[in-house]
Amino acid sequence: MGKTSKEMRKTRVREDIYQINQKSSSKELIHFHICGTTYPDKSYEINRPNSRVACIEYIEKGSGTVQIDDRTFFPREGDSYFLQCDKSHRYYSNPNSPWKKHFINVSGKLFDSLAEGYGLGNVSYFKGLDIKDELDRIINIGQSNADDRTPELSAILGEIFLKMHNHAKQDSNTSSIAVEMTDFLNTKVMSKFHIDELCKHISKSESQTIRIFKRAYGITPYNYVLKKKIDLAGKLLIDTNLSIKQISSKLCFADEYYFSNIFKEKTGVTPSEYRKQET
Repeated sequence: MGKTSKEMRKTRVREDIYQINQKSSSKELIHFHICGTTYPDKSYEINRPNSRVACIEYIEKGSGTVQIDDRTFFPREGDSYFLQCDKSHRYYSNPNSPWKKHFINVSGKLFDSLAEGYGLGNVSYFKGLDIKDELDRIINIGQSNADDRTPELSAILGEIFLKMHNHAKQDSNTSSIAVEMTDFLNTKVMSKFHIDELCKHISKSESQTIRIFKRAYGITPYNYVLKKKIDLAGKLLIDTNLSIKQISSKLCFADEYYFSNIFKEKTGVTPSEYRKQET
């Protein structure tokens, strides 16, 4: 049993983690690094800049935030996600509903070829996709400390990729619109946001716009922008000397008091307390 290296964890959390036995010759093609289960912890956070391993996870309970490069998702109970190699991974638990999730970390030439072959080179979020059974089978192999079972592990991985492929195919039209929506919303973090702007951008009604976005990300467009504003506010509080009033103005909140109230509601602390804690 062991933990991954070259990965930043905000705090120590309770996890069952198992290393998977493989021969060197097997690892050259596909390397199953670790697998396991993460238990609810409101402080859970992982950050892997330019990760050399891929991560596949299923959320059994709770919810959280997942960032892969410049894309952000808000998966919850019953959802799965796939974080590809050579991308920056950051994901953290919702402190109000911390997640329990199951995972595997994998890399290798064969793995990359399989992901590309199943059309998953840039598809990361699978809302409502249940892969718990497949991950449990992999975790059981890791837990048993069995000798090299790469063929069996690869077959299970193929089952997961097939499920992901079929799920992505079914939601391809919705997903492409949702990605277009997030690209647009990411430009609104430092300006005021009105839903009619987004509706006009994708030529949909307000109810259609909200329904499509919420189905893809589990959150409304308004709350997506608000979440991005709060995340950026946190960075500005740590990395700059801007006053709370200046940050509030830069992010187009009505005033610093409204900003402070929203910030505390979302993070549990006021902007002043957050700056003091983090610096």
